[in-house]
Amino acid sequence: MIERRDILTSRERFGLLVIDERPDRCNIMPLVTSHASTVANMSVKDYYTSGMSMARAQLAALEAYRHDAISLFSEVGIIAEAMGSVFEYPDNDLPVLKIPALTKDSLSEIPIPDPCTAKRLPVYLEAIDFIYTAVGDRVPILAYVPAPFTTGMMLSDPNEFLIQTIKAPQSIHDIMEISLQAAITFCYHIINAGGLPVIVDPLASSSVVSPQCYKQFALPYERRLIDYLHRYDLDIILHICGETAPILDLLPATNADLISVDKVDLGLVVNKVSDRIRVVGNYNTSKIAFSSPQVINDDIRAMVAEGMRSPKGYIVATGCEVPIMTPMENIKAFITAAKETAWYWV
Repeated sequence: MIERRDILTSRERFGLLVIDERPDRCNIMPLVTSHASTVANMSVKDYYTSGMSMARAQLAALEAYRHDAISLFSEVGIIAEAMGSVFEYPDNDLPVLKIPALTKDSLSEIPIPDPCTAKRLPVYLEAIDFIYTAVGDRVPILAYVPAPFTTGMMLSDPNEFLIQTIKAPQSIHDIMEISLQAAITFCYHIINAGGLPVIVDPLASSSVVSPQCYKQFALPYERRLIDYLHRYDLDIILHICGETAPILDLLPATNADLISVDKVDLGLVVNKVSDRIRVVGNYNTSKIAFSSPQVINDDIRAMVAEGMRSPKGYIVATGCEVPIMTPMENIKAFITAAKETAWYWV
């Protein structure tokens, strides 16, 4: 095989994609989030509680893997925690919801948090600031922000929240409104720091709620958040983990510019929505953690061939976060196979 070298920087490549110009090759963006702590040989707790640690880990992962984006994320409760929910911090795992805010306080007592001071929101901002100085001219800095539906569930007892979508829908809309304002405020500060907000709504997937519930309670607030971000002339990724096949036809209505999918057949996504929205995804995260490099190599070549049929553009990615303890050689196999395969320019 003739070796082909990158012509563009990662930032230039992403910039061409979002103006509907073909880059030299597909962007390669495995969701290397908390796994970066493994690369940097630090505890997961250090990673998600310190902006400097998060930045150092992400830059170490970028140096090791040479992928096309920084992906800043800890877990989906980060905004809810800043609004009053209580989380436990394991040393070698991600935070776990302990006491939802709405079991302690009424909705009227829940604040819109200041991202510069509230709990772990400043961790993102400090990390973005440091990374932007280091590589911001070359690499997109993606900051994953929980969508209102996911934050709303993390403010509540999750089971009670789902019951209230049926018994007291207005109460859910009230929670969505305050969660939307918190997300907008956080996104504003992320943009000012040099990051690109990515909206993530895993608790709105069809693995958790019905398509009807998604359409009534999640989609309108995803769309309002994305429309707000479009005021900054940004192209926005919406990431929904879990099953999305039942809601595929609804996703273009979010007004997202790119849809990042997980547990759904990539060919189905390409066939149904790729003429209206750019596609991101979606290698199985269990396979990247537990398969051999050769299996990953073969799988990625097949996945890239399928994804590159997308007329509006395609990003090679995992379906969800790379598991924390994934062997580094497996991620390198993912990236090597994609870099050998995902070329538009001969």
